[in-house]
Amino acid sequence: MSVRSCARAAFAMVGFGGALLITGCGSGVVEMIGSPAEGFSISGRVQGGQQPITGASISLYVAGTTGYGVNAQPLASSISVASDKSGIFHVSGSYQCPSPTAQVYLISSGGNTGSGINNRAVLMSALGNCSTFEAPGAFINVSEVSTVASVYALAQFMKAGSTDVGTSSTNVVGLNNAFATVNNLLDITSGQARTLTPAKNGKVPQSTINTLADIMAACVNSMQPEGPCAELFTAATPPGGTAPVDTLAAMVNIAKNPGLNVTKIYNLPTAQGAYEPSLTSAPNDWTLSIEYSGGGLHQGQLPAVDAQGNVWVPSHLDPGTISEFSPTGEPLSGPGFSGGGLSYPEAVAIDLNGNVWAANEGNSSVSEHTSGGTPLSGTGFTMPGMQFPYDLAVDGNGNVFTADGNNTVAKFNSSGSAEKLITGGGLDVPFAVALDGGENLWIANGDSDPQANTLSKFSNNGVTAATTGFSGGGLTVPYFVAVDATGNVWAANFDSPQVSELSSSGMPLSGAGYAMPNEVSALAIDGDNTVWTANTDGSVSHLANSGAAISPESGYVSSDATAAVGLVIDGSGNVWTTDYYVDSLFEYVGAAAPVTVPMALAVHNNALGARP
Repeated sequence: MSVRSCARAAFAMVGFGGALLITGCGSGVVEMIGSPAEGFSISGRVQGGQQPITGASISLYVAGTTGYGVNAQPLASSISVASDKSGIFHVSGSYQCPSPTAQVYLISSGGNTGSGINNRAVLMSALGNCSTFEAPGAFINVSEVSTVASVYALAQFMKAGSTDVGTSSTNVVGLNNAFATVNNLLDITSGQARTLTPAKNGKVPQSTINTLADIMAACVNSMQPEGPCAELFTAATPPGGTAPVDTLAAMVNIAKNPGLNVTKIYNLPTAQGAYEPSLTSAPNDWTLSIEYSGGGLHQGQLPAVDAQGNVWVPSHLDPGTISEFSPTGEPLSGPGFSGGGLSYPEAVAIDLNGNVWAANEGNSSVSEHTSGGTPLSGTGFTMPGMQFPYDLAVDGNGNVFTADGNNTVAKFNSSGSAEKLITGGGLDVPFAVALDGGENLWIANGDSDPQANTLSKFSNNGVTAATTGFSGGGLTVPYFVAVDATGNVWAANFDSPQVSELSSSGMPLSGAGYAMPNEVSALAIDGDNTVWTANTDGSVSHLANSGAAISPESGYVSSDATAAVGLVIDGSGNVWTTDYYVDSLFEYVGAAAPVTVPMALAVHNNALGARP
């Protein structure tokens, strides 16, 4: 059969918007039925365990924007044919980007690595902005390594058993940032996992990526009805979940359940030596974490994420600084933004205008900076009676609330003018503040001598809900507080290895507390209304909304992490933690459900604990 006849027989229904399919009919470029416009080309190679895959069907897609993990659209108006010897493919002619920033990815299905057709072999390579590839000479590697990198970054926008990548119409920024994160893990031209991010300030877990790729490769290269594929699919089946039937679905399950069968997965058959270096022993878990430095970061405290996905971290210095990192961890703040009265800043928060507020323990003030780092607060905004602000929160109207060590909560308006000094309500060395969906204040009372085992609640105008605060649920020197989708309040206990939960009316829900691997310094609620904690041993933990542990008993561990101080989740589902002793920012790629950012917008939209 001629190349043209093969294409007509297989793809007679493909037109503009149809899937781009590359098969093993032969080699060379196939003209579309019709008149494709003059365009450009993308070339690439499909391989399994470093072996070329012949006859794989390659589909080019645009990620959907009408729901999570659904409605990706095929993108192509030309067909080319993979080499039956080297796995090379050519996308030539023309295709039309729906928009320059439409997110594009490739899926490879089936094909032959030398042992016969293996329909369980499904691989992926995320390309990113459609316009990026509107140039001659782009070369794409599709392999197990590209699959691991793509799946982890995009895990929260995928569903096991489907090749669709998609987000809601209100979280396109989160999706775009997730695609950009793939490039932090993978050099798409060489096809190799990176050791450093492109900005050279992030350490990438190359050996973990390669190990997962080796495990996938054993299945991709196998034709046995049992053996590597069956073992992988069994190990990658979550409790109560459906067993995957292809390698892509298996990797989605592992990325979304990184504590699942860790040792069993590590001990699966591998394509030995396919991707090196690899792990020499089973890891604690299968998270992929990147460690970033730079931007003036020093003894990072409680961070925040803005609407673009940039991460802001205060450095505990005098005069203080604030570091800004892009959604891919690139430092944007030089040696750190300064001025505005910064002095030992403990926490930052972002308002709806993108301005950054900081609580300054050193001089008992609040600072404000623009999104570009320009100070707006002179020597700092102050208020009589306010002392030692440790934390702050911003509501939907731009009001700023602080938790102060002087048993007060200060309220400033969006211009930095003093509005009110809130007292009473059981305040006892307030250490953290959070707002619920009704914009009420919840305060964690952190006095350790004598122990303060209470949370205080106030209306937005400072009216107390309980004169002595709320206790129970295992509260023991709570250092942080967050509110979930149902209005329940979660507290991190610094003097006891447990997390507490109270109802919106202050009723204890957690018995004597939910057990944790270590003391907890901060926590956050993700878009699936589950709980993430930063632990003082450097680990992070993941809890169901019931308080049941999702992560291993030891939590998830990032290499070199020593003492997690703050934790924040972005619109891509990345979990970011600060570490006091190593001057680093850690990113657990794609580990959590995306959230609305900044937090002030989630409060304003009553969208806490829900996906944007």
